[in-house]
Amino acid sequence: MEQDTLLEKPAATKSWIQKLKEESWNAELLVTTISIFGALQLFDLVAWLANFFINNLDASQYLVAYGIVFFSLLAVSIMISMFVIHFFLRAYWIGLLGLNSVFPDYSIENSAYSPLYTKKLLAMLPKLKDSINKVDELCSVIFSVAFTLLLLYLYLGIFNSMYLLIFNLLVDYVPSYILLIPLYVLGFLMIAQTVMVIVGSKGKRREDDAYQTFSVKLVRFVSILIYGPLYKVITQVMMIFGSNYKKKKNLVYLIILFIVSGMFLSVFKMFDTNIPYLINQKTVFDVTKSRPAFYHSEQVELDLLLHPQIESDVVHSNVVRLFIPIYRHERKLSEAVCGEMPSAGYENREQRVAVLLDCYHQYHFVSLNSGIPLELDYLGYYHPTTDQFGIITYVPLDNLESGMQKLQVRKYYGDDEEAKEWTVPFYYLPN
Repeated sequence: MEQDTLLEKPAATKSWIQKLKEESWNAELLVTTISIFGALQLFDLVAWLANFFINNLDASQYLVAYGIVFFSLLAVSIMISMFVIHFFLRAYWIGLLGLNSVFPDYSIENSAYSPLYTKKLLAMLPKLKDSINKVDELCSVIFSVAFTLLLLYLYLGIFNSMYLLIFNLLVDYVPSYILLIPLYVLGFLMIAQTVMVIVGSKGKRREDDAYQTFSVKLVRFVSILIYGPLYKVITQVMMIFGSNYKKKKNLVYLIILFIVSGMFLSVFKMFDTNIPYLINQKTVFDVTKSRPAFYHSEQVELDLLLHPQIESDVVHSNVVRLFIPIYRHERKLSEAVCGEMPSAGYENREQRVAVLLDCYHQYHFVSLNSGIPLELDYLGYYHPTTDQFGIITYVPLDNLESGMQKLQVRKYYGDDEEAKEWTVPFYYLPN
């Protein structure tokens, strides 16, 4: 009796798993709908991350920051593409099930067309049950890959951002080449792992037990370093695909389609953020173009202001109020002009503010129509739209004729390569 019970358990287990698989589409549709909405919100997180890097990192590290942010944007875009395609495929699958319940198979006798026409056309089409099974397989694959990618994106995005921030915290105390050693080692191990896996899948090495054993150990070690605590989950999904590659080659092409569609979406969404600024700051300094964000009256929705701003593109009063953003990474650059700026040691807050404003005055230069830099007073100010810190000043327009004017703002830290300059045009029309 005990033996019979033991023999029955695998069948019962199989039946339970099969039943769960058959009913999983309900949960998939619900989770996919929620995931599409949630993944769309991740675009805001990527935009915030780009602004965070622009505000805190030195411009020399913008290219690294761009790699992190664009990889994150690409991962989010691929996920959204997968979820959207999964939603429509699963809806199509439900439609096929409905058809199958009414019409179990094609019929020649009841066809509205001639028997020969119907027979030849049906020979070109797959069986209805085969289509149902294939679409179901595709939906299941998409779902698993999308959530695996979500885990991978979250971990790599957090890991790379933390590494970059730790690098900036320690670079003043430890030589940069020492801080980069872990990155070089990881890069070398990734290349070595890839080469060993490719070589080990072909030729004599494929049957070399010692080579394959070492390759497995290396892959496991590198996976732990790259994926951290998620390495088993991610490696498991990758091995499911890899070990079934010959049987399901079409799934690989499907994943390539998702990646391509995600790339198009990421490029499209990138221009809704400040990500392009990380690789090309010169576009912001183009003196031949006027931008709506130059003017507060335009009410442009901004998360981070990348240039100075005045009240309006048409000025009627005899003074222009100018806001100049101060980024956090400027503190280190300003030390070349102002000397070290201690955060404490002053008798009162007013004295510390006075020292900071004096420093801002030393590396900010404002001129009108390419003239001599003006002697202006600065005040600390938080922008009402972006809530970022900066300075405001008031530029007098006395004895200025009406017409097109240009306001030049220059940040100069003692090095022409690090200098930043903007030209803000406006039309002066006195009352």
